Amino acid sequence: MKILPGNVSANMQTMKAAFDRAKAAEVDCVVFPRYALTGPSNKMLPVDWAEIQKYAGSMPFFLSGDALDETPVLGIAHVTHSSDFYAAGRRESENRELAHLAKDSAKPIVCVNGVGTDNTGKNIYALAGGSRVFDCDGQVIFEMPLFEEAEAVVEFVDGNVQVYAESSKPYPSQIAEIHDALVFMIRENLKMFHISRMVIGASGGIDSAVSAALYAEAIGPENVFLVNMPTRFNSDTTKNAARDLAENLGTPYMVAPISDIIESICHTLERCSFVRNDTEMKVVGINHENLQARTRSASILSTVASIVGAGVTCNGNKSEAMVGYCTLYGDTCGVMCALGDLWKTQVYALARYINRDKEIIPKASIDIPASAELSEAMNVDEGKGDPILYPYHDKLFAMWVEKGVSLAYTEKLLMEGTLCETLGVDDAYFKSKLPTTEAALEDMRHWYRRFKGLALAKRIQFPPILSLSGHAFGGEYHESQV
Repeated sequence: MKILPGNVSANMQTMKAAFDRAKAAEVDCVVFPRYALTGPSNKMLPVDWAEIQKYAGSMPFFLSGDALDETPVLGIAHVTHSSDFYAAGRRESENRELAHLAKDSAKPIVCVNGVGTDNTGKNIYALAGGSRVFDCDGQVIFEMPLFEEAEAVVEFVDGNVQVYAESSKPYPSQIAEIHDALVFMIRENLKMFHISRMVIGASGGIDSAVSAALYAEAIGPENVFLVNMPTRFNSDTTKNAARDLAENLGTPYMVAPISDIIESICHTLERCSFVRNDTEMKVVGINHENLQARTRSASILSTVASIVGAGVTCNGNKSEAMVGYCTLYGDTCGVMCALGDLWKTQVYALARYINRDKEIIPKASIDIPASAELSEAMNVDEGKGDPILYPYHDKLFAMWVEKGVSLAYTEKLLMEGTLCETLGVDDAYFKSKLPTTEAALEDMRHWYRRFKGLALAKRIQFPPILSLSGHAFGGEYHESQV
């Protein structure tokens, strides 16, 4: 059942229509997902149970609950539910637990889940659906598709289970499932926000390319406006990749150079000075880099979005958010952050999946070094790029965030010589980048200081992040300013 969060009236109509179909099929009872009337984040909303009871009449119905023993279906099966919100990989562990419960109770289990989306203000979630039926031996004998509404008639006779519907096929990979989760959450949330168009800064890099492909699939390429905003630091390689991406997707595309704007701001500030302070207003170094990022997002993209009646997306990923490798009011701008719960290495895996049948993400976007292209030190044609060593740092960062281990613990692994083995990082790659223990220690401490310091100030101002891991920054990975 598709659950609209907080819309009790609409959900009530959905349930009534289900009762009508159930009565026509002459079934004995109907099983609905948990929080079917309110949605998980609005579960305390008042509900007129008398109305739904009256409409159901003599037909029993269940809203799946926490305890199996509290929700028997006619004494011959048990009803349960998965966790309220989708997380990649969680389904497999739940299946193992439910299989044990089925065997221990010697009764079939019906696991019923809602479909839809919900949010907690800082994180956006998917209600994944994928309801399934286990037989007495704990085998999954029927499974509904993820991210789609579906229903089935299930018959129990002498411990045997018969399902009158076709079971869905399993996903070929976890990244394929993540892809569909993202497209689903983007589509459903933009619909709730009443946003039908999106503007994306297309740099030619991997993050903006993957974001563009996801949004184009979710709301149609004609509704996704790609804008390339070059300066003298942007290579022909990335500018051509941005153009090729737009052609591959069939999206509107525009080039809006920003060098004149940047120079105008720099020259204006150079002619200004503070009273009672002699700091010179020279915009150089990191300040010049940040000015480019803010000009692109806060000025150009936001203005274009206003003109075409669209929202702006944040293309940031979890690796960048983790250590604050981003600019406040620059590339952190947006109505939502689709890739914010994906490590950079996962973004590359998603790009390869998007290209599974044909080239959509240009090869150049995948092959070039990841780079913000904000200075000569980030020249992709010279092999220069981001300071984050993604094949190593992604796994280190994930250990800190998703495993909850301390800096002292990872330092200990490094000193013992077991860090690469524990993380699953190629030892030769690691030593080529960080050849000494001292260099590796300083690198580790540098990023941990960023993670717990400046990056925190940036993360708490991020747009809502689409949750995929169960450890998304915002709410699941709880952080405060003090």
